[in-house]
Amino acid sequence: MAELVDARDSKSRAGDSVRVRFSLPAPSKVYQIIHDMIENKFNKPKDIQTIIIRPNPAMPWHIIKKVYLLFGCFILLIAIALSYVNLYLAIPFYGIEFIILGYALYITALKSTYYEEIIVGSHDIKVRFVMRKNVKEYNLVKDWTNFQYEPPTKLKHSILYFVYKNKKIVLGQRVTDEEREKLKNIIKNF
Repeated sequence: MAELVDARDSKSRAGDSVRVRFSLPAPSKVYQIIHDMIENKFNKPKDIQTIIIRPNPAMPWHIIKKVYLLFGCFILLIAIALSYVNLYLAIPFYGIEFIILGYALYITALKSTYYEEIIVGSHDIKVRFVMRKNVKEYNLVKDWTNFQYEPPTKLKHSILYFVYKNKKIVLGQRVTDEEREKLKNIIKNF
């Protein structure tokens, strides 16, 4: 949609140019996926609500492979250029650099697999903390679970947790205070 700005009428001969101001496009879907750390899904037929909390999402695996191959080609070009000037002793160091880069990208991809999952049914709440194959799971009775939120102060971050049988289950430990605020508003509507 365009908006005419300071346009003269059609009978005026003072100027024959008209400035047009275009509105900004809607934010792209990629931007929304990267910056939303909390995903809320609702399954109506089963009456189940699922909240997935993924802190600091990293690049997808296929993009990490492309970055690795791009750096590999760049390092290969440098090695070829060095071989033309008879600097063969530097080439093994570029191979070591390539291996270390691959290891760093692999560790980064593995560390970004952590997520928290809250599954709310009609009578129960299931909280899961997943780090690759290590899964810590809590089954809570919905009517007997207390929800607590401590707002942030100047000295500490906000804290969001369930209390069940005198045990605190802290939620959203690796997200920002703003994301914890969003999570609090979602959980309050159970």
